Amino acid sequence: MNKLFRILAPTSTPIVVIHIILWIGLIWLANLGFAYMIDGRLDRSLMHYALHAIFVGGPFVVFVTFVTRYQIRFQKHLSLLSRKDGLTGLNNRRTFLELAQLRLDESARGVLILFDADHFKKVNDVYGHAVGDVCLTEIAYRLKWNLRKQDVAGRIGGEEFAVLLANATIEQARVIAARIGQPIPYRANDQNAHLTITLSMGAVTIDPKVSLDAHLIRADDALYAAKDAGRARIVFWTHETKSSNAFNYRAENQEEAA
Repeated sequence: MNKLFRILAPTSTPIVVIHIILWIGLIWLANLGFAYMIDGRLDRSLMHYALHAIFVGGPFVVFVTFVTRYQIRFQKHLSLLSRKDGLTGLNNRRTFLELAQLRLDESARGVLILFDADHFKKVNDVYGHAVGDVCLTEIAYRLKWNLRKQDVAGRIGGEEFAVLLANATIEQARVIAARIGQPIPYRANDQNAHLTITLSMGAVTIDPKVSLDAHLIRADDALYAAKDAGRARIVFWTHETKSSNAFNYRAENQEEAA
């Protein structure tokens, strides 16, 4: 059906013009064929049938073409809404899982990271959900700004985000996590213009023998370990997944600055 719509309603303006001319030409040929079948001959000039096709069939062709183009654009818009998170513009959970699986099918290497906004409930309780939305939007912006083209990001829950760092090593993941994990500023109002929020992160190195769902469970376990270790840090999953595995990116950056 999508292919049929693309044939009926091309996108670029020059092709649309050619498309309309071709359809009018087909109507002209149909007029000639119909006249010949009824009368056994053409009792009017070819120009007569051409003008008939232009002035009678032309408006119908133009109308159908533009209605179909609108329908295609509307379908694309609906498709985009169904695949993106309406607030942050990131992939929604379903789309993230689909794209992450495609990346893993291409190359089963990389690091999966889950992010959770620390004490986000307090933001909503103290400042309201509108400010909470601003906070989430700023988190999404931080993700987009620091990720590479091959990476996949998504909002998979209320204040939970996920990133697949395709073909990344643990060292590269630590560097990216350190950039993303710096306190993220957001505004509540003019009186509270310097609010910040931190992120807890759970990460797992991709194992080609393990499913994506299993990787998500491992990353979630690591995320809980990060929260237990004091939040605002990243924990890489191991078979033990202990809090001692936590990497406090804030403390490390403070030490480097000193």
